[in-house]
Amino acid sequence: MHLHSHAEKLRCPYKGCGKSFEKPTVLTDSSTVPRQTYYACPYCMSKIDMMVDEKMRLVGVKTAEHPQVFDSPAKCVHHFGFLNTLPRDDVIPDECLVCPKILQCSLKKR
Repeated sequence: MHLHSHAEKLRCPYKGCGKSFEKPTVLTDSSTVPRQTYYACPYCMSKIDMMVDEKMRLVGVKTAEHPQVFDSPAKCVHHFGFLNTLPRDDVIPDECLVCPKILQCSLKKR
């Protein structure tokens, strides 16, 4: 899918982010079987759905089918993006393992 150069930037549809970007990131969740691949905001890594016109051109993005999970940050005892700051050999805290935003938190750009 290509964006035309005259197209406006896309904007993350989630509260707390709302940043503009040229194209979404493609994430693969390998914790599920089969693995799931989806489009995400390149900043907050929240799942987004693509909106296309009748010619299949990308015209915008919207929240995914489960916005209640992604729309507001989980109550976090650390900070969003904490998992991305942990050294690879550190143990992931128990509270992070049950967090609905574990994938986005571990991939958040600094």
